[in-house]
Amino acid sequence: MAFYPDLIPPPLVEEYRKGNCGLLVGAGASVGAGLPMWGQFLKQMVAEAQASASLSPAKAKEYEKLIDDRRYLVAASGLKEQLGGYFWPFIRKAFIEPKPKPTALHRAMVALDRLNFVLTTNYDTLIERAYRDGRDPDVTVCTYQDAGEVRRSLSSGDFFILKAHGDANRVGAGIILTEQDYRSILFKEPAYQHMLGTMFSMYTVVFVGASMTDPELNLMLNYISSTFHPGMGPIHYTAMTKEEITEVESERWFKDFNLRVIPVSSDNEYAELTEFVEALKAKAA
Repeated sequence: MAFYPDLIPPPLVEEYRKGNCGLLVGAGASVGAGLPMWGQFLKQMVAEAQASASLSPAKAKEYEKLIDDRRYLVAASGLKEQLGGYFWPFIRKAFIEPKPKPTALHRAMVALDRLNFVLTTNYDTLIERAYRDGRDPDVTVCTYQDAGEVRRSLSSGDFFILKAHGDANRVGAGIILTEQDYRSILFKEPAYQHMLGTMFSMYTVVFVGASMTDPELNLMLNYISSTFHPGMGPIHYTAMTKEEITEVESERWFKDFNLRVIPVSSDNEYAELTEFVEALKAKAA
């Protein structure tokens, strides 16, 4: 099934044409490279905790039940604590050691040459590798710890990639996985919330590979919800799978976050996401 380009709202095309857009990239964008979605990722954490951190079979079953029930944040908090010092090596094993390669979707993102930034909640290195291979070998890559560099790039109009929840390739850097991690950042990185709020209040943000069940997306949206005021500021857009979102949920996302849903299919490893990105560029030509 092919994506229908006329589903892209004309105001989004115009904002991209004027250079007023950024991307927010979620976990679904990495599926085609063989990386896990949230349920699979957390079950990998369960297996690692059993192998490395003495997680009992009974407790492992409890975590698997939480994951099956999509209580991802509860499971993530407990598993991160259980892994302790094994957590960081696990993140590298899950996202770096498989050596995933950028996909057609990542190449389509690189072709969007009027973006101001790419913001991602993913830990992997696929986006920056795609940009370095396809457009800019010196592309600026920041994490939530680099608020000063993000502000500089925003004020100067220089394109940058912001890995808002951390980078699996930066040994020892923080990884945001749980609600506790976000609460900690409120005190340790006070510029972070303001930085995100600025991006969402100044630019139209297009979500690619986002999911209603992605705990990191929900953490971020709730964290910066004070910047969303109904009827004020830019409208944002999410290419989200029609199989998982109801009309009521779609209405709530717009009312709560100024976020309009553009329906795509999850078939063939989210092939329609690539078609959506390509169609946005073509319509703005």
